[in-house]
Amino acid sequence: MSSTLGVTELDSDGGFSDSVNGKDYMILSSDESESEDEYAFWQSHFDNIDLPTGVEASIPQFPGSIKMKKKTTSTTKVHAEHANGSRTSAGSGLRVQKGAMKFHSAKKLVKTQHHKQPSGSVGSSSNNRLDELEHVSDQGIVVQDSGNNDEVLTRHQNFKKFDIVEDYSDHHHAGSNSAMMEPPRKWAKKIQDEWRILEKDLPDMIFVRVYESRMDLLRAVIVGPEGTPYHDGLFFFDVCFPKNYPYDPPQVHYHSGGLRINPNLYHCGKVCLSLLNTWGGSKNEKWTPGVSTIFQVLLSIQGLILNEKPYFNEPGHERSSGSVCGERRSLQYNERTLVLSLRTMVYTMKKPPKHFEGLVIGHFRNHAKGILTSCKAYMKGVRVGCGDEGEATGSQVFKNDVKGYMKTLVGAFKQIGVVENLEEFLPPTQNFTQKLRAFFRI
Repeated sequence: MSSTLGVTELDSDGGFSDSVNGKDYMILSSDESESEDEYAFWQSHFDNIDLPTGVEASIPQFPGSIKMKKKTTSTTKVHAEHANGSRTSAGSGLRVQKGAMKFHSAKKLVKTQHHKQPSGSVGSSSNNRLDELEHVSDQGIVVQDSGNNDEVLTRHQNFKKFDIVEDYSDHHHAGSNSAMMEPPRKWAKKIQDEWRILEKDLPDMIFVRVYESRMDLLRAVIVGPEGTPYHDGLFFFDVCFPKNYPYDPPQVHYHSGGLRINPNLYHCGKVCLSLLNTWGGSKNEKWTPGVSTIFQVLLSIQGLILNEKPYFNEPGHERSSGSVCGERRSLQYNERTLVLSLRTMVYTMKKPPKHFEGLVIGHFRNHAKGILTSCKAYMKGVRVGCGDEGEATGSQVFKNDVKGYMKTLVGAFKQIGVVENLEEFLPPTQNFTQKLRAFFRI
């Protein structure tokens, strides 16, 4: 997705000596049939973790999950960092001092008619949390009045692809220690240019929120594409524009919930992508100041990372693509990833990021039956990403894993107010002997 143009050499200090009204600003410091008993054990481990957004947690692997051997040879466009999986720094950015810029004028600047929102929709921050319909339980799960299902779905359909909001308190880069500095005019103008591109060109499966008093921050969600192990999932990313942007690429953090769903998306939130300079690549694949944009980054994550065969994103694995062994391992990886994607759905429904509550609730209400129908097909042996019941190629371990997770998934859908009868998707109750046989895979 990165540009094929060469990198333009620019002075990293050029254009960053401007001041705005003599005001001071802050620098941000850089920086996973099994029995119900077994299933309940590791699921309770996950559910009992009260994680703030972006915090790394150690999550046990699924029973019988495929352990993939990592390789360390290089690849170009996208990469899962090998070796010890060290955490990268969050990078640096800018806190724009409130009142230092006329941000209402920035709103006017990026407003266009084709995103005009009907009255009562959730595009604005005041309605986005669906305050009149929801409350949050002590466990943090969003609970909805099921009688308002049609209204919630309507609001979901009208959810703006781009909007400017206020509260950034749960953003990954919000709480860094800071020191005051002045934001350069060129930096602010570049960010506003990025806003224009996003507001105008975002595809239907990407949604973005930027912050009125923190122009250096951005949050995006990408809907998992059909035909991939990520289908119908919601994947959130927090972005920080550093003080030298666009000469330095943005820093991107993935909301993992402690789960490793892709070779390029670490459980700690690191995103490996040549366009972000977090992995090697040719000159034209890396960040190009003045050419590369956050819009390109989001499209690259959607198309290059959340793809139909993520196993081949791992360094060296792409050489086995098309071979019998490589395709078998890719299918195994997809099976494990699909279950982790289901867990990510529950994590997201339990703690929807700020300003996306309406999207999360509406999306999963709208797609609950389709997701469960796909899971039922997987339990019959349908291959991950297959649109119909074609060749039954799914492993028994995978079928058991999906079967074991259905109860939790149905429960999560009910808690956000899904009104359809979902009991048909639950496996029949097992007696003790059946549970033992399922536990030991006999």
